[in-house]
Amino acid sequence: MAQKHVLLVGGPGSELDKLEKLGVRYSMMQIPERVSERQFANASHYAVMDYRNLDEVLAVAKAWHSVDPFDAVASFTEYGLYPASRCARALGIPGDNLTAVELTRDKTRTRELLDRHGLSPVRHRLCGTPLEAVRFMRELGEVPVVLKPRDGGLSEGVFLAETEEELAERWEWTRRATDGPVLVEEFLTGPEFSVESFSVGGRHEIAAVTEKVITPMPRFVETGHQVPARLDDATRAAIEGCVTEFLTLIEQKDGPVHTELRLTAAGPRLIEAQTRVGGDQIWEMCEMVSGVDLMAETFATLLGLPRPPRTPRAAAAAIRFFSYEDVRVVGVDGVAEAGDAPGVVRLQCELEPGRELGALTSSTARQGYVLCTGEDTDGAVANAERARDLVRVKTEPAR
Repeated sequence: MAQKHVLLVGGPGSELDKLEKLGVRYSMMQIPERVSERQFANASHYAVMDYRNLDEVLAVAKAWHSVDPFDAVASFTEYGLYPASRCARALGIPGDNLTAVELTRDKTRTRELLDRHGLSPVRHRLCGTPLEAVRFMRELGEVPVVLKPRDGGLSEGVFLAETEEELAERWEWTRRATDGPVLVEEFLTGPEFSVESFSVGGRHEIAAVTEKVITPMPRFVETGHQVPARLDDATRAAIEGCVTEFLTLIEQKDGPVHTELRLTAAGPRLIEAQTRVGGDQIWEMCEMVSGVDLMAETFATLLGLPRPPRTPRAAAAAIRFFSYEDVRVVGVDGVAEAGDAPGVVRLQCELEPGRELGALTSSTARQGYVLCTGEDTDGAVANAERARDLVRVKTEPAR
């Protein structure tokens, strides 16, 4: 049997371990800042390019496919989802998930879809000017609102505004992350969760529900996660039921979806979703605790290969990020000690003396993380926070 061949559109590189275990070769399109020697050395074909340029992506994919055919196309990164589906459709091979991608990449379309079906209602409006946003805020009764780009990612440009004055200021903050209109939504109160799901042929399975830790308002940058979420059976069923219905509405076919929601007094309310694995090592924590390897199972499904066995390796897992801001790092101690602390699976620390840190405006501004396991969720959280705090960082105000 000929070795299977998959086209990867972007990604951090964690997909390569999965492909190697499955015995699958790959070709890859990659943006310059994520190029690695391993990707280049092992890829059958490799192009460094902006894969958001659809015309160029399709031209390269068709050229490669004509001389070395692909069996499927996949992407697990935010801005690679749409071009990957378009490639699969153009080449007539597995990996076309275009309807679900389009309905989730544009957060306005997500809201409109939910409204049409009466699922997870959230009052919202797409606004072209600050005055339109202020008028909408008044219609809501002067309640707090969230401003966000309609098609953004990485928590960039997402801010809370509690007054009209704050809205005017934070409108400008959001516009730095988008050229188009701003999506304004009523602010949902309650704890935040994310849900990892996996679909095969339009049939959906919930793999994990994760608790989220975010920065103090007005921003929404994630500083930690823990899994499994500490929920009673009724609440878990409500969350899973809401997400499963949503997956059917977006016509999700094959592969993962990462859905974010808040548990409000009126029940679960969807914030947004993407047809990819959860970032921030959520995909890894899901695999450790549930045994569901979202990337490997996606490749196997698209390529018609047996899915790998599910073997959980931990009862619970938690991650905490180094999230310093507006300081200059003077000294860093305790990294080795923290790496040897109980429950630590991996510690990555990018803090070093002399580094100037600006505002924590997106997840890309964090400075590493510590990933831990535990006998239960409480234990995993305790291990992660203990190890993070063992890294002693001396700072002074930024210049």
